Amino acid sequence: MVRKLVILGAQWGDEGKGKIVDLLSENFEITVRYQGGSNAGHTVLVNNSKFILHILPTGILHSHVTGVIAQGMVVDLDVLDSELTDLEKKGILYRNRLYISDRVHLVMPYHKLLDRLFEKKKGIGTTLRGIGPAYMFKFGRKGIRMVDLEDEKRFHSLVEENVAFVKDICEKVFCESHDLDVEKIFENTLVKYYKYKDMVCDVSRFLLEAEKSMLFEGAQGTMLDVDMGTYPYVTSSNSSALGLSNGTGLPPKFFADAYMIGVAKAYTTRVGGGPFPTELTGEEGEKLRIAGGEYGSTTGRPRRCGWLDLVALKYAVRVNSLDGLILTKLDVLDSFEEIKVCVAYEYEGSKIDYFPSSAETLKRIEPVYETLKGWLKNTKGIKTPKDLPAEAENYIRFIEEFTGVPVIMLSTGPRREEFLWLRELPVKEVKFL
Repeated sequence: MVRKLVILGAQWGDEGKGKIVDLLSENFEITVRYQGGSNAGHTVLVNNSKFILHILPTGILHSHVTGVIAQGMVVDLDVLDSELTDLEKKGILYRNRLYISDRVHLVMPYHKLLDRLFEKKKGIGTTLRGIGPAYMFKFGRKGIRMVDLEDEKRFHSLVEENVAFVKDICEKVFCESHDLDVEKIFENTLVKYYKYKDMVCDVSRFLLEAEKSMLFEGAQGTMLDVDMGTYPYVTSSNSSALGLSNGTGLPPKFFADAYMIGVAKAYTTRVGGGPFPTELTGEEGEKLRIAGGEYGSTTGRPRRCGWLDLVALKYAVRVNSLDGLILTKLDVLDSFEEIKVCVAYEYEGSKIDYFPSSAETLKRIEPVYETLKGWLKNTKGIKTPKDLPAEAENYIRFIEEFTGVPVIMLSTGPRREEFLWLRELPVKEVKFL
């Protein structure tokens, strides 16, 4: 039995990880979110109920699963409160099975204000949830952690100091006023904190000592990783496997025997600004958007759509050392007579087979496509491999051969029960280089 499983986005986010984590977490005792914040949105359909979780680990939807919000996250207490209230309304009990790291940094109202100002000055398409400024304050040693709320006097002075700092930025840099109220921020934050204080603990210690099976739930995608993604059009944390250790407080060796599984769409999407080599801006792109319902669960913005970029996907396989892939939304391609896949790039007259580090280079490259025959048959909701059209099997095989890892599962629709196992998890060999 697999004891440690890591689910990661292998593209620019929105790959359908929420449904996959919800599905697989049934077989685990603990699920962990460890990076990002309310800029991520995992949508899950369970029976007739729709859940959009921005902060909570998706596994919390299973009554036997313990959910963990680990130290690498930045938590907006208002959003957390809203999600937990929604769970209660839908009959899902979470008390005594949710733990929040005392080391998580808090997203404060002044972070959201700064996010709007920064985006107004030079937009990259953020969600305006205050995530980037919260991480900026964290690494600038001006952040407020959950543990800081234990000392109300100190917490008040930190809020006072930060509001004064943001006031200077607003007035002296952006020439704008603000309506931040220190007392209101102080009181509202404490109200939410005391509501959930009993869930706050040293999560890294809890996880290290727990002799239970664990699923680690990545947010966003590898190509949005602050170090390995299309910088500066990225998120503010390590959304690849690189964020596991610093996001959980667990030593790297803890993950030596973990399975790393990447989730990817059968095509490619992106929200916000930044290079997107295979983006389709005409009828084909709109057809993908409509068929796939490609609108952000966090922002509602239409997603940019394009053909599957295998160069980028192979890069994600390497960065995360993936053991396998889970492919989602194959059915969106059901009505295409021909399907293109990007197998290389052309840059300044030369062909390259790797993913460039420079966003400026990526903006100027042209995708080199290989065209595969479509299947023109309905694959939505199929339950066995024998029901897959031959052309769809060829498409999957092409992906496997190019990336060098197996496709172990297909998600064949948005609902929990719409999936298809293609093979078992590959045998895990632990190697130390």
